[in-house]
Amino acid sequence: VRATADAIDVDEVRAIAGRRQAGHWASPTLPDPSGQRAALHAAYDALIAAAAFFDLRNAHRHGFDYPDAGSMYRAYETELYRFDQLYRHFCEACGVARSGGKDGLKDLRTEVEAVYANWYVPALAVAWGKFVEGGLLAKWQIDKVNPQQQFFRRHVKPWLDEGESRRAFVIVSDAFRYEAARELADELNGKYRFEAALTSQLGVLPSYTALGMASLLPHKTLAYKQDAVLADGQPTSGLANRVAVLDAVGGVAVKYDDLMAMKKDEGREFVKDRRVVYVYHDIVDKMGDDAGTELRTFEGVRTAVGELAAVVGYVVNNLNAHYVLVTADHGFLFTESAPTETDKSKLDEKPAGTVVAKKRYLLGTGLPTHDAAWRGATAVTAGAEGGMEFWVPKGANRFHFTGGARFVHGGAMLQEVVVPVLTVKHVRGKSKEETKAKDVAVAVLGNNHRITTNRYRFQLLQMEAVGDRVRPVTLRIAVYDGAVAVTNVESVTFDSPSPNMDERQKWVSTTARVS
Repeated sequence: VRATADAIDVDEVRAIAGRRQAGHWASPTLPDPSGQRAALHAAYDALIAAAAFFDLRNAHRHGFDYPDAGSMYRAYETELYRFDQLYRHFCEACGVARSGGKDGLKDLRTEVEAVYANWYVPALAVAWGKFVEGGLLAKWQIDKVNPQQQFFRRHVKPWLDEGESRRAFVIVSDAFRYEAARELADELNGKYRFEAALTSQLGVLPSYTALGMASLLPHKTLAYKQDAVLADGQPTSGLANRVAVLDAVGGVAVKYDDLMAMKKDEGREFVKDRRVVYVYHDIVDKMGDDAGTELRTFEGVRTAVGELAAVVGYVVNNLNAHYVLVTADHGFLFTESAPTETDKSKLDEKPAGTVVAKKRYLLGTGLPTHDAAWRGATAVTAGAEGGMEFWVPKGANRFHFTGGARFVHGGAMLQEVVVPVLTVKHVRGKSKEETKAKDVAVAVLGNNHRITTNRYRFQLLQMEAVGDRVRPVTLRIAVYDGAVAVTNVESVTFDSPSPNMDERQKWVSTTARVS
């Protein structure tokens, strides 16, 4: 496996796997009562994801070398996030294949896990850690990147200030990290009348729920009172407290499940006379932060992408939303393999002044320095008053493994602090036609198709590259006499993203049926 991975041709793997997926035994268009076709189809998805993952690793074989924190942060936004996304896609596909009895990917799983957990995550941690230790922690600012605590002022207030009739919807999904938001953006951009643009913000540190959620609310000041985070003196934990904070700006808050249970008229009545609506969604953190379900973290991410697309559609189509923001309180780290003792930061005991101690962060006052941790102040990393200090483990380490340790957050890794901000607008007028998604067009090449033998080959051309608004298509191809196929029927998928026309051509062979 390793020798193949070092010289992988991702385009060739994708082409071969695509042909196999369109064949009889893995076709998604044929009946599949036993789930065997879905399992085999997923196995090929895993091969495609692994090929792309190794190809990306090969491009960064010598590690991650950037001149400054801003350059590395932007590299994660534009490319490095794909390591995390492809790893997730691979693990998901392997899970489906294995559940259907297709468990021939064991060696490949071992190699992908080794590269991700033992090379990518540590190498990323070392490279990013140099900037954290080299001054970033002391200021916690990156040029041209908004800090999370300015979310409302930067993204919500300007829209509201454009007119009294303006209303903003803010969907906050707990632990929805940047790589998954990339996928959500792609999905939304394929929907009619939707236009989605993804940016990010530098998450507060420690990257945990109470501080992250508070930072997203409207406020002039954040402050700690013991372990509680206050916005302008008001508590921010729980839905009722957030409703009270939002009421000051004509806003309201609701849980995802409660909003989606409302009929159109109920929903419109709920948001009537409200200028800001915060919708709170929680599936990733709920599954990942429980030792009993943390192995299903990626299942939670897949569910989150679908549910967030659904709630965006609901507020746009039913509640007349024209401006929707999707964001998160923090990201997360996750590996399918369990951490070992070498992943554990050595702490003899909690220091004096400790208020909260978790796997990836420790909060307190008057904290000393420690070789196993980075020490900082929330006044710097979140603009939070009250003298609260913190420790976070260096790199991707944990302080302890209690309650599950594959899924963690709270630290300073890029996966935790590159927080997505997805802006979705409802496009109206003439430009809405430009947002309409369509199936890719396919044409048969040649003019003379006189068939004189039992076997005949057709050359087909995918007319354009698959992209945000051009969807792949699977066609059932045969020679027909009226509505009756007189040859074998071949299922062929046209899904090439290549701009090169030659790479979008496929040959299909047909054989006459014996009557």
